Amino acid sequence: MEPIKHALVLTGDVLPGFDAENVWPALAAYFRMEPDRLKAELLARAPISIKESDDLAKLQKLQDGASAVGAATELQALGNDDNLFVLVDGSPRGPIPHVFVEDRVRRGDWPSSISVATVGSANWRPFIVPTSPATDLDQQATVAFSPLSAQTVAQPSSSGSPAPEMRMSAANPAAGSASDHADMESGDMLPEGNIVNAGFWRRVAAYVIDSIILSVASLIFFALIGGLGWAASDSPGLAFFIMFLGYVGLIVGMWLYFAKFESGPRQATPGKRAMGIKVTDDKGNRIGFGRATGRFFGKIISGMIFNIGYMMAGFTGRKQALHDMMAGCCVVFRDVEPGKPMPTVRPKMPWYGWVLNCLPILGIVIMFASWGFMMNQFLGMASSEMNMAETEMADIDMSDFSDLEETMDTSSGVDADEAAAVRAGMTSVFMVATETQAEVAGIADGGGDCPAEERTSNNSWIEAIQIGGISPECTVTVRLSSSSDIPFAARIERIEWTYMGGAWECESSMAADLLPFDCN
Repeated sequence: MEPIKHALVLTGDVLPGFDAENVWPALAAYFRMEPDRLKAELLARAPISIKESDDLAKLQKLQDGASAVGAATELQALGNDDNLFVLVDGSPRGPIPHVFVEDRVRRGDWPSSISVATVGSANWRPFIVPTSPATDLDQQATVAFSPLSAQTVAQPSSSGSPAPEMRMSAANPAAGSASDHADMESGDMLPEGNIVNAGFWRRVAAYVIDSIILSVASLIFFALIGGLGWAASDSPGLAFFIMFLGYVGLIVGMWLYFAKFESGPRQATPGKRAMGIKVTDDKGNRIGFGRATGRFFGKIISGMIFNIGYMMAGFTGRKQALHDMMAGCCVVFRDVEPGKPMPTVRPKMPWYGWVLNCLPILGIVIMFASWGFMMNQFLGMASSEMNMAETEMADIDMSDFSDLEETMDTSSGVDADEAAAVRAGMTSVFMVATETQAEVAGIADGGGDCPAEERTSNNSWIEAIQIGGISPECTVTVRLSSSSDIPFAARIERIEWTYMGGAWECESSMAADLLPFDCN
């Protein structure tokens, strides 16, 4: 007989006698997760299945650990039914087993009108409690309807099961009367979560597209303005006035571009449309031109203090930047509509989105490279002048600079025995790091997010292993121990590897002659 597969469901509740402020950080530590990640990925979607296995003892052990810190969980035997998402208070929860939803409905914890969707599908439908011979006829005749349509109780047929026409209505709640559809407008606030709200990097990619469009338009516009200014060069006052009007026209053009597109029928600029996102109010409705105008000029405040207002879109609950909050707006995915079921699957970032995200970084690199080139040119000119001055200082004894040359040695300066001991120890450190790199590379190559965690090691040379970064550029950082058991030259040092498209790049605070592997 094959073992029965079970699922461990995190309900999101706290056991009696425990304080929620202490439970969730303790559970995050038990699961070896960051508390913010636990909140965003598990608690925001609870109840949610956190582990499925046919090893019941293993799941019971995991359940005991969660109970020890005060987190409520349930073990459910899985049948042949698909796992489901459930729409609770307008927010998708799950995935959870079909039998879990059935139990909640039978106990009265959830209404019979609750909407569900099979994992991998965006087709929301009403949940229908399965019937059994022992079930009362009135219960057999109860059919769950979507909360967007009226709830009706069917009369049982002669066979004791729901009438066929009622089953058809339950399977297609959109086939109701016109009065049913009038109730589809919802005044509820948009829920928090990555399934509804567009993330920071997707918005950056959209802004890059819009910036390219505006830059091309600005070049053409200023070429025309420059021609007019050159024609009026005989009159400096008129030329200045033309250039002033040019800058005013640039601001007006940017304002109309964002405000008209974001308050228009598509609710999105061309950049946002390309990334599958749009601008709404905090209830998911289309915004007007006035609110779009306020949102545009609110960007001035968002960028005033080192662009912190923009960066807020990366960590606020609804992924709102400061100007979004000021205007009461949200940036959501295209499929989010008021009065319609929330999506269950977060759209993946298009490949070109990641390319667009690299453009600002490339621009910064080019800026610093240009700055470095200019500095080299400046230093070269200064060096030429110094060489000319040296011809007038031939009588100076250059032997005084011999000590300076000795300080230019890039080696570690430790004796041979200590260097050999460090290299031997670093070989074992490298073996541990290689195992972690293989795990992280597999996640990055599979399109997953970089893990964000800190690990310990049985290796006495390693204080901690930190994993982080933004996929696909994940990082593995090894901090060496401060213990007196390892040579002084290796204590509290750091080695960091960054995954760069199939290869690892290394950076270390240690001297190169102490490392048995290549590292900058």
